[in-house]
Amino acid sequence: MKISAYFLMCLSLCVLSFAGCGGSGETTVIQPPEVVEDDSAMDGIDDDEYNKAMEESMNQQGG
Repeated sequence: MKISAYFLMCLSLCVLSFAGCGGSGETTVIQPPEVVEDDSAMDGIDDDEYNKAMEESMNQQGG
């Protein structure tokens, strides 16, 4: 009796793994949300000025 119970349990697990959890079986790809970059804080400043301002800010905070 134990062997037949184990056999039924294994059979049901195998059948469920083939059938899946529902749905049409077709996969869908979920697209990530569109990223909008806001560079308004960097308007009118070049990389050298930005780096200099960051270094000054770090020196003021650190010491």
